[in-house]
Amino acid sequence: MLAKAEIVVEARVKSLSIGESGFIGTKDSPTRWIRADLEIKRVIKGKFLGNEATVYGTLYPPGPFMELTAMALSYGFDDRDTFEWELSRHEIGDDVALFSMNACNYRKFPDWAVGPR
Repeated sequence: MLAKAEIVVEARVKSLSIGESGFIGTKDSPTRWIRADLEIKRVIKGKFLGNEATVYGTLYPPGPFMELTAMALSYGFDDRDTFEWELSRHEIGDDVALFSMNACNYRKFPDWAVGPR
């Protein structure tokens, strides 16, 4: 999956929340979204000029919510709080895009953050 990813960063989760998105969708669209504010430590692959990114996702299909929660709780914990993440840009309109959590195909969390499933 790393070979197919265009942008991969090493990041830390500064904050993680679930709430109403404010987006208007179809009647079957989920209205509650996950938001993860990331602090970018370094770019592993591709180009990304910023040092922060916000990633949005839904619980359908479920993404790595448990792992992101563990990483958010460990923020600032003795350099054990970083992970690798693909920034998957999703165009939603003219000059408007977001980083989609559900379209992220590559992610690598520390072993301690990945529990049995």
